[in-house]
Amino acid sequence: MFPPLKCGSLLDGAHPAAGPQKALVLLKKDGQHIIFKTFEAGETMPTHHHDAGDVLVVVLAGELTITQEEAQVDVQAGDYVIFPAGAPHALACRQAARILIYR
Repeated sequence: MFPPLKCGSLLDGAHPAAGPQKALVLLKKDGQHIIFKTFEAGETMPTHHHDAGDVLVVVLAGELTITQEEAQVDVQAGDYVIFPAGAPHALACRQAARILIYR
């Protein structure tokens, strides 16, 4: 028998924050992670990197400023950013946001 079907909506804002990082791991399999994360306006994610592979960030709602080394880009709902493996990057939330991270 298969495990029960899991489903929900990431767009309607009805999901509570999961712990102090306000992140919810949707899938963790074979070294890959899909993470749903929420930010309030003014929140930041300090500079960090991921050595295991490229990271895809999809903005579902809100507005953020993404920094990779010295380059900055403003993103909003519908935009995506791909960070190369090992590239240092940071995030500043300009407007309450929800993002999906695939790493």
